[in-house]
Amino acid sequence: MLSFSDMSAKGHDPKGGYSEKWSASRIAARKVLLRPSMNAIFFGLKRAHHGTLRITRPMLSAMGLTAARYDLLFVLLGSPDGRGWTLGRRRGSNSGLPQSRLRKTLGVSRPTVSRMLASLEALGLLFRQRCERDRRQLRVTLTTLGRKLIRKADRLLRRSGWAQLALDSALGADHDPNAGWRGSRWYDDVHCLQEMSLLDAALSRIRRTFRDFASLDYRWRPDD
Repeated sequence: MLSFSDMSAKGHDPKGGYSEKWSASRIAARKVLLRPSMNAIFFGLKRAHHGTLRITRPMLSAMGLTAARYDLLFVLLGSPDGRGWTLGRRRGSNSGLPQSRLRKTLGVSRPTVSRMLASLEALGLLFRQRCERDRRQLRVTLTTLGRKLIRKADRLLRRSGWAQLALDSALGADHDPNAGWRGSRWYDDVHCLQEMSLLDAALSRIRRTFRDFASLDYRWRPDD
């Protein structure tokens, strides 16, 4: 069986032979992919990242949050203590989420998560304590203030549909001036869902290749 490199070198003819013309077009395509202009993709990803931060910053900053703080508090909100499963019980030194698990979920370094936790603890949004079973381990728990704040932020940013509307605006179908207003809605739920699936798959491949192992999952699919 021929490898991709063999086919690229010789060219494959649908009738069973090998075409020099096909080979030349494949080689030309490979040269395009290897051009330095592909740095435009890196630049585009960076600018898209900054764009998402820019449009969410006013809403989050009004609550004293950043995108990174939102993610951290959201992880804690999903823990048993954050969801209120342990309310009414005596809080022990084994309650809360291990700081090491929080760091892995967010995909950040130890110094980064330590700085973030220290600043949020100073604001009274969470507290840390030593684990009774392993004194080397710190466990993190939301305070009542922190739980109220992240629930409010999550309600305004995500559960309200605001973030979904922002994505739909970016990924929606182009307006057809010849189809009339009713015949060419910019928003089409099937089209947006397909575009989101393609984007999610591409971003997942890039993250895996670049060894980003953050496991925080914001569910968005209808069947999630």
